[in-house]
Amino acid sequence: MLQQFREGIGRWIAGVILGLIAVAFIFWGVDFNIGVPTFAAKVNGEEIPLVEFDRALQMQQAQYADLYRVEFTEDLQLELRRTVLERLVRNEALLQRVESEGYGVSDADVMAAIRSRTEFQVDGEFSLDLYRARLLGEGMSPAAFEAMQREQLSLIALQNGIANSAFYTPTEYRRYIELSRQRREVAYADFAADAFVDRVEISDEAVREQYETSKLNYMTEESVDLEYIELLGSDLAGDIEVTEESLRAFYEEEQARFETEEQRHARHILFTGDDAVAEQRAREALERLAGGEDFEALAVELSDDGGTKDQGGDLGWVGRGLLVGPFEDTLFAMEAGGVEGPVKTNFGYHLIKLDELRAGEVQSFEQVRDELAEEYRQRQVDDGFYARATELADRAFDAYDELATVATQLNLPLKTFRGFTRSGSVSPFTDNAPVVQAAFAPEVMEQGENSGPVELAEDHVLVLRVAAHHLPAEQPFEAVQEEVKQELIRAQAQRLAADAAQAFIDAYAADADLEALATSLGGEWHAPVWIERTDSALPTQVVSTVFRLAKPVSEASILEAVPLASGDFAVVLLAGVEPGDPDAVTEDERGTAARQLTDQAAMFELTGYAGEIRDEASVRIPDQVLNPTYTF
Repeated sequence: MLQQFREGIGRWIAGVILGLIAVAFIFWGVDFNIGVPTFAAKVNGEEIPLVEFDRALQMQQAQYADLYRVEFTEDLQLELRRTVLERLVRNEALLQRVESEGYGVSDADVMAAIRSRTEFQVDGEFSLDLYRARLLGEGMSPAAFEAMQREQLSLIALQNGIANSAFYTPTEYRRYIELSRQRREVAYADFAADAFVDRVEISDEAVREQYETSKLNYMTEESVDLEYIELLGSDLAGDIEVTEESLRAFYEEEQARFETEEQRHARHILFTGDDAVAEQRAREALERLAGGEDFEALAVELSDDGGTKDQGGDLGWVGRGLLVGPFEDTLFAMEAGGVEGPVKTNFGYHLIKLDELRAGEVQSFEQVRDELAEEYRQRQVDDGFYARATELADRAFDAYDELATVATQLNLPLKTFRGFTRSGSVSPFTDNAPVVQAAFAPEVMEQGENSGPVELAEDHVLVLRVAAHHLPAEQPFEAVQEEVKQELIRAQAQRLAADAAQAFIDAYAADADLEALATSLGGEWHAPVWIERTDSALPTQVVSTVFRLAKPVSEASILEAVPLASGDFAVVLLAGVEPGDPDAVTEDERGTAARQLTDQAAMFELTGYAGEIRDEASVRIPDQVLNPTYTF
């Protein structure tokens, strides 16, 4: 609900820009130039502005932080810079190709796309005032936004043009089914590290030595002490008063929602072609109707509307606004059972019959009172929350580097939390990512400024300031002794599990009792089963390994040790391979498989096309853009 009030750009703008650069893939091949950069890159002589690069980089960093919640190391920052820049380069090259190939987007298409965006709608309808206000709040003119939207639609048109040209042969389809629906017979022995923990002995000297040689691994995590003011929509609900007068006024405002418009059940006979001929045919049909012939039978015989003629010209129930002007005007002036025509439209000449009409209805205030009361209460809460959140943001901005007076002015508690970590592992909040981003921003953490509004949910926002910043510090041996010991025990147990897996492979024989062998080595045997690529009952690493192995020769089996994500080890035994049967695919499954194969072919086409355009482009990137002497 809330947007950033002070700086940055909103999520919806981010979505548009990310959509523009989402067509790119990561390909390198840049050159380096010395000097102070005045642009992020030049593609075939066209500059990519630094401000555009900085904005895209900020969004990529924010998105990465939301997904992975990790600290941005210098290497990660540089990698993100390269990724974002290459995407912008690819995007610019594609846009240039779009222009050269003549992919145009009409003003009507641009406006239709903008009008369909929910962030510019009120109660499902496009609001010009909201559109202008939101763009103004983001510092973007309508012309700039519409140009951005036009570029995005042009790229989509290019991609669709390439994708629609993709195809596959019957041989490729059969091969695809044989591979995608292939089954493999697999058994495996699982050697869990936990099963070997009791066999591990770690001396105090080993623990001390591990600590002394790896002190950096046992540092405290960087953290901050926070002061914050929190605003919840639920706290405002009790203050909302719903009166009969306010509900009736709300009903009057929203009455159109509770009205069902008049509808008419119509039929028509359409005559197309040369105007004079079509009109003459229509008049002849009208004479036949006057002579007593059946309208539906004549529609089947004469109508040029292939979509309705077999149904006797039936158009179903229609309301105003669904049909072209002259047709609609005539229909809604008719009496039930009447026939009118010929009526000329852009489609041809029509004879129109009105079978019956259904009058519109209006639900009374009493019928919708309960629904209105709930909606009115929620709307009042939303409006009040938005107003309070705006006031909170404004006052925090004015206060600059303290929140105590803000809390007093708004009669809200000033809350504190000590030791909020950069990873969010120690936190009072259910959604840590936006708080981490705000608290560890340089202007908040280093310069002491109050943050902008931090949105945790549609009805939950806060502002914060950093009261103290705690850098990582060395922890004494006594504080981490048990942690170090458990790490050593776990590592040694994993090595024993790996050794047991290798011992299983060394002792394997085709006629051996494999369950007994696995048990004797501290593992667990899983009997052979047939699986498909999508099987989720087995560990992911086992499934991926099984379908990576070559097909066994003759009656032999293939064994391979596999480290599992849990730290355990498995020995996979591949005993058989059975290709998918194209003839066994049902009609519905065949359609799904065909779409999947087409999508794959289209993706290969798009990737290759984009790569070719990128390779052909002349690209110049200043070295300082890719390798800055400062960090962000």
